[in-house]
Amino acid sequence: MIYSRPASIDTSELDYLSQWTSVEAARKQLFNIGAGAWIHNCWTNLDLPPQSEAFAAIQAPCIYHDLVANEKLPIESGTAAAFYCSHVVEHLPDTIVSQLFSECYRCLEPGGTLRLVTGPCADLDWSAMMRRDSRWWFWHDETVSESVGSQGKPQSIYDRWLHHVATPRSPWSSTYCDRKYTSSDIEVLVMNNKESPETLLEMLTTGLAYDYEAPGNHISWWNARKLKEYMEKAGFSSIKRSAYGQSDVWYMRDLKYFDQTYPQISVYVEARK
Repeated sequence: MIYSRPASIDTSELDYLSQWTSVEAARKQLFNIGAGAWIHNCWTNLDLPPQSEAFAAIQAPCIYHDLVANEKLPIESGTAAAFYCSHVVEHLPDTIVSQLFSECYRCLEPGGTLRLVTGPCADLDWSAMMRRDSRWWFWHDETVSESVGSQGKPQSIYDRWLHHVATPRSPWSSTYCDRKYTSSDIEVLVMNNKESPETLLEMLTTGLAYDYEAPGNHISWWNARKLKEYMEKAGFSSIKRSAYGQSDVWYMRDLKYFDQTYPQISVYVEARK
């Protein structure tokens, strides 16, 4: 039997207007942090200033804000209904993520929600490496230049893992770093930390800074446990692990707009104020 199933739970502008009196009112309460080129008529993007006029046009409406340089979000306390943040925190240092979660808590109204998606999930990546599942890193050819650090050798599974969790530390990254690790180096470290992967992850990512010339670098690691810990520190008390398309908030279950970045490797956590 061939089943016909809907690909997504669709939401329309009329659905939003049933909760908010106007599109403008919705935009004042719904924010996508680090949205990039994402577009939704009822949401406001919050991201770095655009590097071109063409990109600025597709970002609108957007509040230009640098999370690294500016601690405070440009939003009044207790006024936001929801924040959505997908595949952003892995590009930021832990300290910036901590202040971001605190700011989200400050800005949210009582009952407001922060939906956080990030990848790679550190637990999934570690598990793939330990079972030597090279096919897990199906995207690596898109993100790693064969001309950087290769010296004619193919990437090992340890190269792929390192580039994914602490990009500047990889010889396959052109970003300067005080300490680069070879495949052999990482293999030894992994074998010595089989029972304590988070210890190794901390060692490799501590001290890595955001690089405006390489914003795509991964410089911090995250799993559900660590995300919940940071959310608790920010003040959230209602925190739960979620999954692809499984938000508690009806409008964030629309898969045309949400949870579409590498769901295979992502971890989803939702916190309510």
